[in-house]
Amino acid sequence: MKWLCAWIGVTAAASAASPPGFESIFPAGGQVGKRVETQVAGKNLEKPPALAWCSNPKVVVLGGDKPKKYLISIAADASPGPCLIRLYHAGGVTEPRIFEVGQNREVLEKEPNNALSDAQKNQPEMGVAFNGVLDKGGDVDTYPVHARKGKTIRLELHGYALGSSMDPAMQLLDARGVEVAAGHDSHNLDPLIRYTPTADGTLYARVFAFSHPPAANVAYVGGANLVYRLITTEEAAPAPPGDEAKTLTIPATLKGHIAKPHEEDIFTFTAKKGDDLHLNVRAQAIHSPLDATLRITDAAGKVLLDVDDGEKGSPDPAPHWKAPKDGEYRLIVADRFHHGSPDHRYELSVKPFQPTLAATLDTHAYRLEAGKSVELRLTVRREGTFNGKIQARAIKLPAGVSAAPAEVPAKGGEVKLTLKAAADAAESQAPFAVELFTAPPDAVQSVLATYAIPFTEPRGELLITTDAQPWLTVSAQAAKAK
Repeated sequence: MKWLCAWIGVTAAASAASPPGFESIFPAGGQVGKRVETQVAGKNLEKPPALAWCSNPKVVVLGGDKPKKYLISIAADASPGPCLIRLYHAGGVTEPRIFEVGQNREVLEKEPNNALSDAQKNQPEMGVAFNGVLDKGGDVDTYPVHARKGKTIRLELHGYALGSSMDPAMQLLDARGVEVAAGHDSHNLDPLIRYTPTADGTLYARVFAFSHPPAANVAYVGGANLVYRLITTEEAAPAPPGDEAKTLTIPATLKGHIAKPHEEDIFTFTAKKGDDLHLNVRAQAIHSPLDATLRITDAAGKVLLDVDDGEKGSPDPAPHWKAPKDGEYRLIVADRFHHGSPDHRYELSVKPFQPTLAATLDTHAYRLEAGKSVELRLTVRREGTFNGKIQARAIKLPAGVSAAPAEVPAKGGEVKLTLKAAADAAESQAPFAVELFTAPPDAVQSVLATYAIPFTEPRGELLITTDAQPWLTVSAQAAKAK
């Protein structure tokens, strides 16, 4: 197969091409150090052939001589986790789609696998990532899973989290087809099953999906774009809780979990009067089912702070708090509904509070014609006090494109930048960035603005929710009418 790695020239027909669309990629993941042949679905990708870009520089996506076929090469030192892929040509760029880099061996589904009898013909697997697609209405995919007595298995499905418009569900069956465990929603619409077998043998993971957005018809749905990944792992036994005192020395960052129902993790720390601390418990941000709460009490047990959700609708608490006097305090992390399990993980940080900046772009991509300009809008949020000027500026712009910096209002809010292209600016397609930066007397900091990953009617998080690399398409100046 002939792989294309460069875009040589742009024809007049290409310049007039319709914007491309990108609906799915299958398989939607690959193993570190491997190459993956993928098939994409979408409109206006063939003429001209769309090129590809990936947010992870260790993941290279090459187009081939077959329509909608791409070879993805994942470096041996690539970091596991999700990344974004865009397809583009002179007509424009697609919305980004999620591709997941994993450490486990990748397995493609083998049809037919609707019935248990079909799955029983295949070798049971464990420690793999199954890649499947529910390609037609009523489709059900079944996978044999190797189970060992007393060894907890974890079945985690990524479908909605990849951006597939479905509400997936999963059952775990024994050899007779009897359900031994089931999963539907977790931190989003994707199911998660943890199960400890009572005997060695083969179990069967059964995957199906309902419509999303919800429809009156509750039948199992299907479609060529309903791709998913089922990651199967055998969990190590959790370490027993220690009896040592949990003392924090600020600044502190640690990981923990609420191992069982009604459990609370208690930490002690000392502070001086007026110490301003920023506390952050990340749980649902790391796809944990923990609905975290955070309390601070004094040495006598008086509650001084009790928070659940964070600001701007965040489910994770992230307050800043001032110590009322010198002394010892207790910090308590718990689940709002008193749930607990090895999956109820969290990350806790406690550090001195510093003013922070954040900014959100109005869209994921911009188009600019040579000789013209386009306005870019971002919403800036400031927490804390800044004494110096704060500016927003566009960086990593292509040759022939410029933008004057804009000052950020004292209270934040909307900021506008104008991208201008010279009359002789060359056609180009590439990501750029928008940076917020502070100047003395404030501590110098630089923050990149982000856009929300496009998705319809979100119900829980995708594997990637924001990105700081908006796209810029620069097209040639239109020919003047005679």
